[in-house]
Amino acid sequence: MTIFVQQGNEKKELTFTAGQTLLEILREAGYEVSAPCGGNGTCGKCTVYIGGEAHLACQTEAADGMVVELPHTAELEVALGSDAVFACDSGLSGYGVAVDIGTTTVACHLVNLENGKTVAVAGEGNAQRSYGADVISRIQASVEGRLGEMAEVIRKQLGEMMESLCREAKVSPAEVRFMTVAANTTMCHILAGLKPDTIGVAPFTPLSLFGDDYDAKAWGLPFDGRVYLAPSVSGYVGGDITADLLAVDMDKASKPVLLIDVGTNGEMALGCGDKFVCCSTAAGPAFEGAQIRFGMTAAEGAISSVEYHDGALECKVIGGVEAKGICGSGLIDTIAVMLEVGALDETGRVLDVDEDDDIPDEALPFLTLLDEEPAFRLTEQIYVTQSDVRKVQLGKGAIAAGIQVLIDTSDVTYDDIGALLLAGGFGSFIRPASAARIGLIPAELLGVTKAVGNTAAVGAKMALVSAEARERLDKLQKAMDYQELSGLAAFNTAYMEKMMFLDD
Repeated sequence: MTIFVQQGNEKKELTFTAGQTLLEILREAGYEVSAPCGGNGTCGKCTVYIGGEAHLACQTEAADGMVVELPHTAELEVALGSDAVFACDSGLSGYGVAVDIGTTTVACHLVNLENGKTVAVAGEGNAQRSYGADVISRIQASVEGRLGEMAEVIRKQLGEMMESLCREAKVSPAEVRFMTVAANTTMCHILAGLKPDTIGVAPFTPLSLFGDDYDAKAWGLPFDGRVYLAPSVSGYVGGDITADLLAVDMDKASKPVLLIDVGTNGEMALGCGDKFVCCSTAAGPAFEGAQIRFGMTAAEGAISSVEYHDGALECKVIGGVEAKGICGSGLIDTIAVMLEVGALDETGRVLDVDEDDDIPDEALPFLTLLDEEPAFRLTEQIYVTQSDVRKVQLGKGAIAAGIQVLIDTSDVTYDDIGALLLAGGFGSFIRPASAARIGLIPAELLGVTKAVGNTAAVGAKMALVSAEARERLDKLQKAMDYQELSGLAAFNTAYMEKMMFLDD
């Protein structure tokens, strides 16, 4: 039996066995279909179209001859890192691949090992997304016996991305000598074929903290060389964070620097020189657009920026097309605007047009009820609902509380901190003023806040061309004092406080 899959101008015929869902068939065929809930039918993100009508792929059983249309995914807003050239070790030849494996996206750089120049770069959605949106979902998939599948999926994706980059640069894969990977600890486990199961339960102990290398051929990668995984600090502070610190030279800073990688996990580190304190908070998938009523990834059609001027909203949409949804940066902006116009109180309650008599004039045009739930209208089709705001509150409260714990643990003041760096693809698109207004970052640090892009990829490139950089990564790992926040009274107290939308 067969189905036909249409995506953009491409149409493919796929075979299947009776009883399979569309998500299972598409996953086996290598299609990237977002399923943040792991295929449980609760997130609504695996939408496909059959005869023009929307269906959830995870809940739709395939039928012979069915024609399935996939949404055409535009270029993801993935920060691929700088094009800076790094000093290379003498005697190197050929090419290397620096990789940043995020839970949501994968960025690859093909680098000339003789001169450190990046010759080709690509970013894609992580092909494991159909197994869940966050590391907990991926760990659960491993517990259910799907580790081998996930390892094969990411190794295949890396191999295909590498071959594509080689074709673009007119380089033979035989000229590739080395690959470096910066990734969170769970992604490293899956790539290495190690069970991440113990990371999901207290005391969250990983099987490895990496910092070593592996045989590329043994993983099925299309080159004869080694793969180096940047060292992790704990189950929830991974090699992507040590690579971040390397890239921004936090080990060479004279004043404390606070670095935050905002995503499904809010990983952060504070310090300078040879002394750092770090932690990870469970921010949830809201900042990635998952579990949000009209949420989506930062792709074409996503509202990525919202501003309020002279009684009107200005919404910027990726690709300049009609808005289809809203991504994380737009969501943060929207909540900041809701606070500005008085549509949201300090507890996070959206004012109800049927119950509240004192709604500010600025807020009234945008407030409505959507399926009997208070909501804020951005366009005629896109809204931010009360439940959306609550999900953001959970995420921003966790990150802000983590920041507070690091500051208290380090015994520093806001005046002592020389910079607050927002790292990662998502952090690059956050408007710092909006992040401060909703309490995601301290307002006291707004003046020293800077988005630094995908520094994990930059760190991976530095490690690719320099043994000294790999030694610095090892030292950074050893200099990190990890704070486990679960069950920590100070974190729980700060969390309850930081959930509020207080105007400091």
